[in-house]
Amino acid sequence: VMSDKTIKGLTKVLKDLEKFGKEAKTEVDEVTKITSMDIVADAKAFAPKNNGKLAQSIVYTKVGEADYKVIVNSPYGAYVEFGTGAKVKVPIELQGIASQFKGKKAGTFEQGLRAIKDWCKSKGIPESAAYPIFMSILRKGQEPKPYLYPAFVKGRKQYLKDLKELLKRLTKKYD
Repeated sequence: VMSDKTIKGLTKVLKDLEKFGKEAKTEVDEVTKITSMDIVADAKAFAPKNNGKLAQSIVYTKVGEADYKVIVNSPYGAYVEFGTGAKVKVPIELQGIASQFKGKKAGTFEQGLRAIKDWCKSKGIPESAAYPIFMSILRKGQEPKPYLYPAFVKGRKQYLKDLKELLKRLTKKYD
């Protein structure tokens, strides 16, 4: 959720835009939608690629007026983003979100082993290496590979710029 907590000055810009009524509401919704689409596109580009399922699972959805949500529909998305075990790294502003995944499993042992076997096959590594690799990941953890947070940081900067540009345009139009 974008607010003054995540984007300094957002509340003031939105309040100034409210003065322009319905036209501004429609345009703010459009800017918000485009920002969501950009965050999705960047997150997909930043996501580590193995078989592409993680990137394919990143989507946006409209939840209200000028209110969009970017969602990762992969059961392991958070573990890729934040890492696992002793290697977990979570940006302060995402700790509330990340805590939802602590202690939860992304799948069964068999599913994890199968995923590592598939990865080995795609990399030309003998399948017999899958079990030791998987056990090492379970014991030592996995380094985070952030893809959504960098896309969000990039998107929120552009969002404020675009809203300020909209305010400038509407102010010029009605002055």
